[in-house]
Amino acid sequence: MKLLVTKLLVTLALMAAMTTAAFASEQKIDLSAMTCRDFVASDQAKSTLILAWFLGFYGEEEDPQIIDLGKLEAARTQFADFCKQQPNFRMTVAAEGILETPEQQTLDATH
Repeated sequence: MKLLVTKLLVTLALMAAMTTAAFASEQKIDLSAMTCRDFVASDQAKSTLILAWFLGFYGEEEDPQIIDLGKLEAARTQFADFCKQQPNFRMTVAAEGILETPEQQTLDATH
C-alpha cells in the first residue's frame, strides 16, 4: 500500500510540474511575432492586456500613468476591424498604423 501511495504522489508531482511548465510557457506574449489572426483568436483577457500594452507604448507623454478605458475599447474596435480585413499583418505594424500619433511618426522619420 505504501508503494502505491508513493507512486501516486510521484505521478501527481510529475503531472503538476508538467502542467506548471506548460502554463509558464504561456506567460510570455511575443508581440513581434503576433499576427492580427492571433489577436482576433485570443480571449478577452489576453486581447485586453495586449491593447493596454500598445496604448501604453504609444500613449500620451503628458499622462503616462493614465489608463483610459474608453480609448481601450475604441482601440479594440479599430484593431478588430483592421485585423478582420488583414489577418496576416503583424500586430506591431497594425499598432503603429492605428495608434501612432503624427508627432511620433515625424520623430520616427527623422531618426
